[in-house]
Amino acid sequence: MDWDWGSRPTYESNRVGVDGTMSPVVLYDMKQPRLVEDHEIELILDLADFHLESGLPFVALVRNQRGTGVIAARHRQTLAEWLFSRRDALRRNDLSVVVVVPEPIYRAVLRVVYRFRKPPIRTITTPDLSGAVEAVRAELQRMRQPIGPEIEAFLESFAA
Repeated sequence: MDWDWGSRPTYESNRVGVDGTMSPVVLYDMKQPRLVEDHEIELILDLADFHLESGLPFVALVRNQRGTGVIAARHRQTLAEWLFSRRDALRRNDLSVVVVVPEPIYRAVLRVVYRFRKPPIRTITTPDLSGAVEAVRAELQRMRQPIGPEIEAFLESFAA
């Protein structure tokens, strides 16, 4: 997909929102993950590729809400193939993903999956947004990335 993330750092639909305006923090707001369309998965991955190819640090904050389900199996497969094909590039120290998974059963499933197939990118799973915000802050500090007032306000908007 040809999306110019440099000049258009956001995408919004009733299914998913993507906000790259606070890079290196990138928000993936999974509003209705079951209904996400193929081109939206391409956009999600395209923004991650933009950071990888540009050598930019990247902390993805993936927000899932209780009761919205998970993305389709074909999209999980697309994500897995993307991760596998970029596994060497994703091992950089300045890349990570923080995923909000409110349902305990989904977190348990992810723990099992990660035990047998560890993601090539540092991945942190939290049950709520406040934990995710703290994890994002910790990741930025670990990467030695500044947390300026704009990023702090962005993160605080989730913690409220």
